[in-house]
Amino acid sequence: MGIFDDLLKDVQLPKFVKVNYNIETTSIEDPEKATRAALLSRGVLDRIKPGDSVCIAAGSREIANLSRIVKVVVDEVKNHGGKPFIIPAMGSHGGATAEGQAEILAGYGITEETMGVPIRSCMKTVEVGKTESGLSVQIDSYANEADCIIPIGRIKAHTDFRGPVESGLMKMIAIGIGKQHGASICHSRGFALMSQNIRDIAKVVIRN
Repeated sequence: MGIFDDLLKDVQLPKFVKVNYNIETTSIEDPEKATRAALLSRGVLDRIKPGDSVCIAAGSREIANLSRIVKVVVDEVKNHGGKPFIIPAMGSHGGATAEGQAEILAGYGITEETMGVPIRSCMKTVEVGKTESGLSVQIDSYANEADCIIPIGRIKAHTDFRGPVESGLMKMIAIGIGKQHGASICHSRGFALMSQNIRDIAKVVIRN
């Protein structure tokens, strides 16, 4: 008898029932058109002044048509007089190296050639403030130099913690743009405080 048989010999397995789980999904026929409409619907890009440096933060999550979405944002920023560039906003992903994170973006089709703008990848961060609980708030040094930051991500539930804010744009601002340093700080107090830390850190970034 093998070791697993020996370990499980007294375990009574429950009955299994076969079920089908059909998830209803929708599709967008023209991602470019939908992205452009969403961008222009509230006039947020009107805040960009001619010549403004605009950091477009692209993450490591697998989003359908991500490169097409990013390209529309790049083009619309240019149309509004901004000078866009792209950074990887993915915390410690990509082996926590600038090269690894740039490679992840390239794997999604996001390169300087396809986007027509610089991709600035680094792991250096700058402190832009502290939360009320004393956490240091770090952001990518290239993002810190920009006049505007536009995060592009998806919003979903997190697999490891619960709260009013889980995975989404606030987490991308707090952890993604925070790089490895920011991610480590946000995780330092455990998952029980993750949602609160994300909100507190992101609010400081937005305020500054």
